[in-house]
Amino acid sequence: MQKLSAFIPAWEELASRALEPNVFYEHWMLLPALEAYGGKDVGVVLVWSDSAGVRPGAQSLAGLFPLQFTPRFRNLNINAASLWRHPHCYLCTPLIRADCAVDCVDKLLAWLRRRANARLLDLPWISGDGPLRKLLRERCKDLGLTSWTTESYTRGKWRQATNAAGGPGSAVSGNLRRRLRRKERRLAERGRLEHVVMRPGDDFARWIEQFLRLEASGWKGAHGSALACSQAHRRYFTQIATAAFCRGRLLMLGLDYEGEPIARRCAFLASDGSFAFKTAYDERFAHYSPGAIVEIDSLTQLDGLERVRWMDSCALPDNTLINRISNDRKTIDSLVIGIDPLGDLVISGLRLWRWTNRRLLRRVPRAIASGVAS
Repeated sequence: MQKLSAFIPAWEELASRALEPNVFYEHWMLLPALEAYGGKDVGVVLVWSDSAGVRPGAQSLAGLFPLQFTPRFRNLNINAASLWRHPHCYLCTPLIRADCAVDCVDKLLAWLRRRANARLLDLPWISGDGPLRKLLRERCKDLGLTSWTTESYTRGKWRQATNAAGGPGSAVSGNLRRRLRRKERRLAERGRLEHVVMRPGDDFARWIEQFLRLEASGWKGAHGSALACSQAHRRYFTQIATAAFCRGRLLMLGLDYEGEPIARRCAFLASDGSFAFKTAYDERFAHYSPGAIVEIDSLTQLDGLERVRWMDSCALPDNTLINRISNDRKTIDSLVIGIDPLGDLVISGLRLWRWTNRRLLRRVPRAIASGVAS
């Protein structure tokens, strides 16, 4: 941790010049995550380059890769390095400097092959529709490496449009808006209802505590998965939210009823976009859909932020509400690359095994149906 802290200035410059932004791998989010969830098998590989437009003879940080090393990939006796994903990390796209991206990827692959003795590079949860995915596809082809997309799905995304009709809220149906307004009116008839937004001079510690308390009050608290249920989780969230607020990169909004919070939503700014983090609400008010109301509020907030052009929902692909209100989709891929001939062979074998299993699974129901018919 102390060694990594020494590189924070270079790390910040890398994040500002990255091929693709990823707030979860910036220093103020990754260092607390390593402290809370990192183990002995987790390390951060820094790739340096002298071809990034800096003064002659100087080097700049060209890439940062949080990696987890394992001697057994998918229960096979083969060494692999995998991008590290902790419980609250929703994107693993590494930070790679845009003006030396090819050199950075090549150096990483060479280091893994010669120094780390890794046969495979596992890249879970990376952006599947961005420039990094295209670069990896081209480098694998040029270098003759075998790759395999083990998983691919899309999740909701909101994107600014050049015209008002196509903005972030354009996908929200009139029927859903009317239903939510009706619920909001009914709740307002019972007591004072306020839409609240965190401002630069607000007491951010109070906002953080309110969020933690709300999340713990519901089913997550009952199941022990709320942030407040663990000192490590609570400390992690408090550290990253505080750091984001101090940098002007924390977005929080919510609903108050009779002066008490009943819904809160949290997101983080990065580059020209933002990443949604979590939403919490008081389940005693579930009938009035406070969580859905603050999600719609977030679209209005996004419209009012000039520097923000998009927001990654970071939601699961089957999140019905997010899918209904998103005006765009983001592809998330999980990719494995064979670094040497043995790695190539393993990937080929795994692909064949999956293909065979799927063929067999398709044939079994047909065989059963034929037996029943006869």
